[in-house]
Amino acid sequence: MSFWIAVILLLALALAILLIPLMRTVRAQQSDQRQQQNIQIAREKKQQLETQLKGAEIDQATYDSAYLDLQTSLALELDRSAADSEKTRGKWMAIVVLLAIPVASVSLYLVYGEYRVVENPQLALAAPRQQTAAAPQMSLEEMTAAIKQRLQDNPEDAEGWFMLGRTMMARQQYDQAVTAFQRSNDLLVDEPGIMFALADALAMQNNGNLLGEPEALVQRGLELAPRFPNGLWLAGMAAEQRQDYKAAHRNWSLLLPLIADNQASSREVRGLLATLEERDPQLAKTAAADNAAGIKLVVDISAELKARASPDTAVFIYAKAMQGPPMPLAVRKLQLSDLPVSLTLSDNDAMMPTMKLSSFDQVIVGARVSSSGNPVAQSGDFYTEREAVDSKNPPAQINLIIDQVK
Repeated sequence: MSFWIAVILLLALALAILLIPLMRTVRAQQSDQRQQQNIQIAREKKQQLETQLKGAEIDQATYDSAYLDLQTSLALELDRSAADSEKTRGKWMAIVVLLAIPVASVSLYLVYGEYRVVENPQLALAAPRQQTAAAPQMSLEEMTAAIKQRLQDNPEDAEGWFMLGRTMMARQQYDQAVTAFQRSNDLLVDEPGIMFALADALAMQNNGNLLGEPEALVQRGLELAPRFPNGLWLAGMAAEQRQDYKAAHRNWSLLLPLIADNQASSREVRGLLATLEERDPQLAKTAAADNAAGIKLVVDISAELKARASPDTAVFIYAKAMQGPPMPLAVRKLQLSDLPVSLTLSDNDAMMPTMKLSSFDQVIVGARVSSSGNPVAQSGDFYTEREAVDSKNPPAQINLIIDQVK
């Protein structure tokens, strides 16, 4: 349901962008400026989607589909000729756009619905590349023609080149996909999604070989977006190809919690991890040791606050992501009488098997005395927190003193 809500909202945005200009007089000298404004609005909407994804307001599949619809609406925007720009747009044109955009968007989704298959066919096993390639040829040709026409009118449109690259990947025309993605990458520098798409296209152009330039692109993209699922997937594939099984295991282990909503992909990644561990049993032992290492804490409470609570009052000691889901990644429940206490928070304390402490670089650690015994923070609770703790390389010991009142 949330996916379709996102689709409807984005379609409404696209229609608003297109219909409002059609209902008023447009001069030729204003046409280019308006087109740039439309592109800027779409980019801002893209940033909003990325923020929602990072904040766990939407999942990766919803983001991917919503982003496809946003790009499609731009790619299919009607050309405005100089003659048309000198006169008032008729209401009939608005009606055409009102009908055409939703129909075109829904039709394109039915063709490209699992669009991660286009960018990363190995990851979305539930919808293999062959299924995408089997889509109606005429629809692909029409899509290609529309994008190429748009690029003829605006050859500096980075998002148009990216869309063309995806279409060429769907048609398995990898040489043209590489050219399109490279052009998009040149125009829109330091965009991780474009880097990963270009890397994938280069690999497919070379029979799936990710070594060399493709892997360099992936590593550069991961420096900018360390938790980008396609990037982690491709990095693991490249590492496996050069027989660096430890690096492959590390990348796919980081990927696993990020694709928890996709059962087919999760099963595939777990299978790949199991295969690596069969090749090198030490990988499983190292991963378990890393997960168990965790963050060492010494927790106490100020004498003033300790005197104001019963010894059997619940105390929650936790770690949560700096940016991500609000629920704790690791939690331990004690009593006030247990303080002071020394303990280690690790993946063994995870509330959910798919959301672990080791999956996030920057975390918040804290302790809270809950008079109600409720794990959810309440007004009047005693607490303390420390932000920006590096979960991969934490301090040898973190001292927490509960000295604040919520």
